[in-house]
Amino acid sequence: MAHANGIAKQGGAEAAKIGIGLGIFLMVIGAVLAYGITADIAGLNLDAIGMILMVAGVAVVVITIILMMMRRDRTARAAMDDTDVL
Repeated sequence: MAHANGIAKQGGAEAAKIGIGLGIFLMVIGAVLAYGITADIAGLNLDAIGMILMVAGVAVVVITIILMMMRRDRTARAAMDDTDVL
């Protein structure tokens, strides 16, 4: 849905930035836990938690990029179908 003032389009771009930023954040925290911390905590495997966070970060980035491409394709198609434009 495109509004005259572009609010819907800007919201999608902001959500994409947040999604990519969140994915990178998860990857960094995961790398720090997996490779940077050598402490042993009873009952916690920091290497496994770090790997899980890194995989989750990659998944968030990939899903965000896929959704951005789908949204862009749908917006371009809607603009081409607009018959009211001269």
